[in-house]
Amino acid sequence: MRTYPNKLSEVELLTSKILDDNFTEEELHRLTSLLKESKSARTRYSELTIQDSLLHWESVDYLETANSGNGRSSIITFPVITSIAAAIVALFGVWRFHTTDVNPGLDAQEVALYTNQASPGKSNFPDLTSFPNLTFEQSDTAQSSPSLNLPFNSQLARSVVARNDAAYGIEILRKNKSFGVGGVVEFANDISSWKRTEHLSVPAENGILPMEGEEMIKFSSMNVDVHAQVAEISETLQILDVREVSQEDKDMTAYLQTSLYFNKGVSIAGDSTEFALSIHAIASDANNENTSIGYQDYLLDSDVNPSTWEELKKDFMLPSGTEFVIVSMTAKKEGPNALLPDIGGHYADGLSINLLIDRKDTIGPL
Repeated sequence: MRTYPNKLSEVELLTSKILDDNFTEEELHRLTSLLKESKSARTRYSELTIQDSLLHWESVDYLETANSGNGRSSIITFPVITSIAAAIVALFGVWRFHTTDVNPGLDAQEVALYTNQASPGKSNFPDLTSFPNLTFEQSDTAQSSPSLNLPFNSQLARSVVARNDAAYGIEILRKNKSFGVGGVVEFANDISSWKRTEHLSVPAENGILPMEGEEMIKFSSMNVDVHAQVAEISETLQILDVREVSQEDKDMTAYLQTSLYFNKGVSIAGDSTEFALSIHAIASDANNENTSIGYQDYLLDSDVNPSTWEELKKDFMLPSGTEFVIVSMTAKKEGPNALLPDIGGHYADGLSINLLIDRKDTIGPL
């Protein structure tokens, strides 16, 4: 195959051939190799396929307008098929090659779990020994990744990244650390928490203005299951250590009062997204096995107006024996539209957490 002085130029040429359905098997393997090797190549590939998809949608709009004057309309046109195909190529490419240029010695599974700390929402901490700046006892460094047992049908359980983030945050708080990568440890009365909102925050973008202040929380790009036609992403927002409060009074009734606002940018299909605010109460056994002893997923179907924020405000009663609480969020789309590029983005803002003791004493905001 011909060589190119600039690999990005080669990516552009090969991507063009793929989109035009004019490629050889050798060229397909070459493009795959380039995408595996370089993050910039993957970024350029995604840009090209999404641009191609958008151009085809514009072509469809023009044809529909022109045909409307003749009183004729077709069920589907070739540009629509091409657009959908290009969108699937883009999404599958992003999903398949959305790992950064990490240690070249890592195998495929390790690359999928590696932490990209530079990008909001991509943090993943499967092994505490990966962070030499944190000091752990010898017995800790000999252990494998901390476990977190969640109900299989819960929102958080379906995301490996968000689940690993939560397990990491629990271990940071359990060991009374004052620092944790990808988040900030804060203290309020007898409660400590590992907060990731700052790590996930961005300024105004994609026509979305923060509900308050100058920044808002941004979801990572959705993970797409092409066969199931589902696009979904979950983020761990905050872990709370309530062990001190629980030990003070075994018979007390504690409620977590949580509020979070959601919004989404304009999408190609103009459809809504299902958002979820999830809360898990976690208890540990003698071996520090973390298990959910109660949870709730609170759901909200968004509107399609990017100028409005929609609130999910819920109270969650902590079961007796709760030691840690996980607060997370999810954005999910189902059906054929889930395969289209998520160009508008999904956002949250105004996270508020308070702990209400026996319906009279409030600890917070946390």
